[in-house]
Amino acid sequence: MNNFISVARTADIHTGERKRVEVNGRRISIFNIGGEYYAINDTCPHKKTAPLIRGTLDGIAIKCPNHGYRFDLKTGKCNISPDFNAKVFTTRVENGEIFLNLD
Repeated sequence: MNNFISVARTADIHTGERKRVEVNGRRISIFNIGGEYYAINDTCPHKKTAPLIRGTLDGIAIKCPNHGYRFDLKTGKCNISPDFNAKVFTTRVENGEIFLNLD
């Protein structure tokens, strides 16, 4: 089931930038990489207190600011172990609005 919800405007997140939103009690970070929008659960699965929004972009991935674990922004896969894969959200852009699928 598709559960898309509007969370931001494209004008709010320029290329190379990021923004954290809170949706239904979830902290989600949205990244604009080359005009494509990626969304990931903002909490590192390895260290629950580490906000991924503070991490370093590495291609289409984010490195955790605490231990450097790398999470693919398309798939959520962690480079260290599948036990630490992160939740990613499908994004859609319509009329300057960024929507996330929360399913």
